Amino acid sequence: RAGGAARAALSAPARGPAAAMTGIRVAALGGREIDRLADLHALCFDEPWSADTVRQVLGTVGAFGLAGRIDGADAPAGFALARVVLDECELLSLGVAPDRRRRGLGAALLDAAMARAAAFGARWFLLEVGTDNGPARRLYASRGMVGVGRRPGYYPRPGGAAEDAVTMRCDLCLPAPAAFST
Repeated sequence: RAGGAARAALSAPARGPAAAMTGIRVAALGGREIDRLADLHALCFDEPWSADTVRQVLGTVGAFGLAGRIDGADAPAGFALARVVLDECELLSLGVAPDRRRRGLGAALLDAAMARAAAFGARWFLLEVGTDNGPARRLYASRGMVGVGRRPGYYPRPGGAAEDAVTMRCDLCLPAPAAFST
């Protein structure tokens, strides 16, 4: 129902802090990029998703994937996977290759995912993030996300220990913070 608005949100230039970065491009994830996305996921997370898992996720109703590139590269350097159900969008996974971090790509992917979710009619945007992932938590907070819960032992870690997750949420209907308005 909101396909045109969602396509427009993806084709627009990056906004917010990512707009200051040149050479960042975010677009819908192409089917041929799924294997590369699985490789990126393995670089970013202790429990990587296989290409088959990514295909299954993207095959669910309301799911979408975004690929981010820096400096005109052919291969994606980052990704976002999300799913809209009724008035909520859950960010299922967002990652940027370790050697491409701190360049604004994660922010651009998050901005694009939030824009696409809003275009599909989502009012709420939510996610889980590891308690020890300070950079991601700061990024999410900069977009108006607040902690609304905790999931003990949510993320398995090598060696048997598990990390808690903070559940964060924001209202997509609220105006963006002034620092990120366009």
